[in-house]
Amino acid sequence: MKNIYKLILIGLITLSGCASNPPVKNPVQVAKAIAPIHTESVRKKLNDCIVRTNQGADALLVDSQIIAVTRNNPHANALFNSADKLTDQQATALKNYLAQANECQVLAIEGVSPRINAIYQEFFKNIDRVYADLIARKITIGVANQERQLLIHDARMKRLDVQTEKK
Repeated sequence: MKNIYKLILIGLITLSGCASNPPVKNPVQVAKAIAPIHTESVRKKLNDCIVRTNQGADALLVDSQIIAVTRNNPHANALFNSADKLTDQQATALKNYLAQANECQVLAIEGVSPRINAIYQEFFKNIDRVYADLIARKITIGVANQERQLLIHDARMKRLDVQTEKK
């Protein structure tokens, strides 16, 4: 009789081990690694272009008085809430800065997939419209910064969707 109880107990332990739920996977662990969209050489050229563009006098004026271009910009809060429109000096500086920054756009689309290229082209078209409205004094500095940030966020989300799709 003792042997029967031992056999039943061992059987239950064995079956309960087999019937347990598999460990839940954290979605972060399951997520696919996002493949880079540029080769290392293109990424370096693009980074160099952006750094060079952001070091000029016009870029410094733009970053401090018009558009929060750099990360951790100490002027960002004021720029996002500004009700001011551009002065003539600011409009000239923004035009000069954009002429330099547009050279980097060519590098941004170099070697990317057609779908990523379409996302970038749409972003460039929309952001150019925001800058044109800002220069034409149709919108304020604050509105331009807010619209720019929304466009950047939208383009990033679209790009991530394409990059993480199952192929």
